[in-house]
Amino acid sequence: MAKKKKTVESKSLPKLPVTFTGLGSKREATFPVEELAKQAGISAPALAGMKSAYEWDSNTKMTQADFNKNASSWLSAGGK
Repeated sequence: MAKKKKTVESKSLPKLPVTFTGLGSKREATFPVEELAKQAGISAPALAGMKSAYEWDSNTKMTQADFNKNASSWLSAGGK
């Protein structure tokens, strides 16, 4: 007696709300703020103030350009 073949329903993926720009697009790497502060020579008290002011936590990651922009803004405003 021949076995019946199971019919498989085709499933489609849900529509994603994100627009993909393609494989050739480049994204700048992100790093933890502690690592970026260490590379930039930011003191621990200044980093603590920046974390509080910008609502960063230990899991916050950002690009080096964004960190440098925030750090220079913080330090020029008198944050130490």
